[in-house]
Amino acid sequence: MEHKQVVVVTGATRGIGRNTALFFAEKGYTVIGTGRNSEKLKEVKTELEKYSSEHSMVSMDVTQPEEIQQVVENVIRKYGRIDVWINNAGAFKAIGPTWEVKQKDWINDVTTNLFGAFYCVQAVVPLMINQEFGSVINIVGGGTVGAFKYGNGYGTSKTGVARLTENLSEELKETPIKVFALDPGLNDTDMTRYQRNSEDGQRYLSAIEDLFKQNIDVLPYQAPQLAYYMATGELNEYAGRVVSVYEDLKTLRNIAKDARDPDFYKLRLKK
Repeated sequence: MEHKQVVVVTGATRGIGRNTALFFAEKGYTVIGTGRNSEKLKEVKTELEKYSSEHSMVSMDVTQPEEIQQVVENVIRKYGRIDVWINNAGAFKAIGPTWEVKQKDWINDVTTNLFGAFYCVQAVVPLMINQEFGSVINIVGGGTVGAFKYGNGYGTSKTGVARLTENLSEELKETPIKVFALDPGLNDTDMTRYQRNSEDGQRYLSAIEDLFKQNIDVLPYQAPQLAYYMATGELNEYAGRVVSVYEDLKTLRNIAKDARDPDFYKLRLKK
């Protein structure tokens, strides 16, 4: 009997996470989406049921390791495997000069984005090593490879996630487990709407609205599609590296095939 592949998407109640959950469902995966908003969990579950009744949406806070461990155990009990884990859950509330933002907002951004990914890694990687297959996809974003003025908490945490990905990938080199960092580009989501519409966002991040006017934002399926390429092994040369949604698959394959520099697509000091 052939078993469907199972993907867990954190922060799947809205934005990129929701789009990713639906994309993988359409591709035939069994999807387990997580989030904290009970109403949104129900909404996305209804959308997923258009594809199959096997999908689940479960309550989980990525800043609570016990909840993550419980979800992993429940998924294994019900489905018997986890093929792909996508660390998408994110926060971006601290907007403004670093010395002026609310401390709790900055700490929450870093805790959700970086600690959350770490907690999930600790819960799921031992399982993947034991089952001898699996991939982890960490979502990075603005401020990962360059400065993010007035978005320091978010940028700092996402840069940390990129390095976490590289280090983890090195640690897993002797295993079949692959770890990727995915830059999803500019998406029209609740998070970017907050950046554009909030008082602090309009004051400090007004350039983001200009980017949308220039149509720099990507289509809803583009980040999920790149995650799918990673999950299916089509981008295994990019394990431990940061890959952006703005590059097409053919280009990425050609770069990987011709590359002589082991540091390509990694965080490095330019000297």
